[in-house]
Amino acid sequence: MTYSLNSWCARLAPSLGHLAKVQEPFLEAYWKASSYPPRLSFNGKDETPFPKDDLAHLYDLARSATRSIEKKYYKPLREALDPVRGILRSHPTLARALGTRIGNDEFHVKILNGTSLTWLTQIVAGLLERAHAHGDGGFEKAANELGSVLDLSSTTLEIDVPNGLGLGYDLLLFHGPEIRNEFEIQEGLIVKPAAVLSDYLDREWIRDFVPEEMDRRDWRQIGAVVRPFHWRPVFRRKTDYREERPSWPPRFEDDALTFLEILSIANQTPILPFMLMHGCVHRSAHSLLGLAHSQGGSQPIRQVGRRHDPFRAPPQLQNSSINLAKQAYIKRRDEEFERLAPIIHRLSEALARLGRFGANDQILDISQSLELMFRPKGGRISQKLQDGMAELLGVDETHKDDIRAAIKQFYDVRSAIVHGATDARRKRNLEDRQRAFISGLNLTQQALFKMLLSDAGARD
Repeated sequence: MTYSLNSWCARLAPSLGHLAKVQEPFLEAYWKASSYPPRLSFNGKDETPFPKDDLAHLYDLARSATRSIEKKYYKPLREALDPVRGILRSHPTLARALGTRIGNDEFHVKILNGTSLTWLTQIVAGLLERAHAHGDGGFEKAANELGSVLDLSSTTLEIDVPNGLGLGYDLLLFHGPEIRNEFEIQEGLIVKPAAVLSDYLDREWIRDFVPEEMDRRDWRQIGAVVRPFHWRPVFRRKTDYREERPSWPPRFEDDALTFLEILSIANQTPILPFMLMHGCVHRSAHSLLGLAHSQGGSQPIRQVGRRHDPFRAPPQLQNSSINLAKQAYIKRRDEEFERLAPIIHRLSEALARLGRFGANDQILDISQSLELMFRPKGGRISQKLQDGMAELLGVDETHKDDIRAAIKQFYDVRSAIVHGATDARRKRNLEDRQRAFISGLNLTQQALFKMLLSDAGARD
């Protein structure tokens, strides 16, 4: 019989529906003999996970029954399960992977660099889980999704897998301001709120790097720079296991980290990258293939620390900051950007500083950035920085005088930190650290982006 996806799904969907009805009393008896799964709810809504593992174990018990009394008991379940297994076997991809050995249900599935052993009853349980998630028309939708995923392995042509199951992401996760909408940095590099990636991320993967109280219900301050990719599964017979050298995609994290540093300065909020993840595929794609959800590899960067306050509204990412950061990011190959790159890094770190000496270190970060920007030589550094900043940013003489006064006050605070509060004036300056930091950061940010976005002729 010639294979077509539509006809295969038309056979599979009603068989799944029949199995779902027949298995109910068997599942109930299975729970009575062992234990019922715990019921989970949140705000009155039932969030108990679908019992996929229990179903898979129940199917295996039915298939492995040897005593006559067990065979008789499981006969109705077997009669509903075997047609589903037979239809799965009729798909060309699974037929090749299973071979002609009678009774064999096991085969290998390779996704990206990972290979796992699975079997048909695991796929059946995954289909029913996915059908349950879809609700109305779930059996047809789940069958179509599985068929499309299986078809991916038998062609090099593009296949539109429903609901984006053929799409995966490499992720650079970060903690920062709340991101309400995704946006594109450049072609193939996108910033997304982590909440929209919950089908690709498991909380367990990141729980060691974010505050304990931050779970999936409060991922407002977690975002990700993502690189989308299309993937294809590879199916092999159980006896055809191979050790293969992993193949890794080109690096994207350097560009992602650069953009996040610029964005942090543009929005004047700390942005802390904390984990790099490769090969994140939709959890339902794994489930439909009878596999546990996994990712292709992770690299920790840093821990977020005690920065999360669930009772406080998080800082917002402004559209103007996004546009400013994107304009500066385009210049990252320019010679002036290369000169200013250490300043970008230092200012983004200044925003993220905490601890006993954090406020002092923030002032020193900005003073160092100013000196790297304007490169004053000889003595009277404060005066030279006042004049340089005034000429760069001032629109008239009054404005220039205000800028000079702000830089002088900032450097007075810096001197009190470096040399110590040796008199009453320096003690007062130390008490003014926070205001000096905000003022110095505002001016330094304006100067930085003006230098980055102006052409060389205008600066000279």
